[in-house]
Amino acid sequence: MAKNGSFLLGAIVGGIAGAAATLFLSSERGKQLLQEFTETNIKRWQQHERENVAHDIEQRKEQEEQKPFSSIPIPLPSSDVEQLLKETEQAVNDVEKRLNKGIDAHGEN
Repeated sequence: MAKNGSFLLGAIVGGIAGAAATLFLSSERGKQLLQEFTETNIKRWQQHERENVAHDIEQRKEQEEQKPFSSIPIPLPSSDVEQLLKETEQAVNDVEKRLNKGIDAHGEN
């Protein structure tokens, strides 16, 4: 008896599916309904994908903003570093002297 019930259920479901397919594919109104249904789903899908892309772009921007600036260290020989330090110290001393001379010159007036 169970086999007969399964067969009957399959026949009913198949008949409904066949009738729906016939309705959608053969009648003018069915074709319009199918087209509207398809267009609506395409629009929903497009909107969903636009939102996903916008969200992904926003996440990538946030990730880029959070990344620290990276620099590539350039190793210098210790003698070059010492020379650079001496030149920097001399430049700072020269600027201090000029500033002091400027203050003295203005202070005398």
